[in-house]
Amino acid sequence: MTYDTATLPRDVLADLFGRYHGMLVRFLVRKTHCPQRAEDVAQAAWLKLLSALSRGLCGTRSDTELRAYLFEVAQNTWLDEYTRKHGEARTRSFDPADLDRLREGGGAALGPDDELQRSQVNGLLREAMTTLPAEQLQVIRMWSNGTSIREMSRASASPADTVLSRKKYALARMRCALADAAL
Repeated sequence: MTYDTATLPRDVLADLFGRYHGMLVRFLVRKTHCPQRAEDVAQAAWLKLLSALSRGLCGTRSDTELRAYLFEVAQNTWLDEYTRKHGEARTRSFDPADLDRLREGGGAALGPDDELQRSQVNGLLREAMTTLPAEQLQVIRMWSNGTSIREMSRASASPADTVLSRKKYALARMRCALADAAL
């Protein structure tokens, strides 16, 4: 079915919701591992879709395009929530003096177990990086080499916000890949 998304009638939206909501929630349950969180993310995705439609920002013209758009919005909404919650729950701040002490004492030789673990982690990271889209991979490579956001923006001919989004989504994908590998 093809239609003008800027003037979608209520009954068409209700029909789309009836057909895709269950599918969307199941997709999100696989991501979140929590039916309640999946429902919340699905609701946020529908609201974002309605907002985009009302502002004329959704340029889809068919059911399949609209479904793909909805699932992409849901995926990005989940990634936003996941990275925000990850930052709140699983990151720590360190006193710079502690970091300096670690750096000074960091000259000790690594044992065979440490070398094996480092090798395995590097392999998992390389494997996770192969799943990234080209633009995200480029940003991650530049970021890991210490390139500033401004320099990355110039090199990729993209706005700084786009570069930051690519980095954020790449890191989220890599976290998921490493979590799947039980790391």
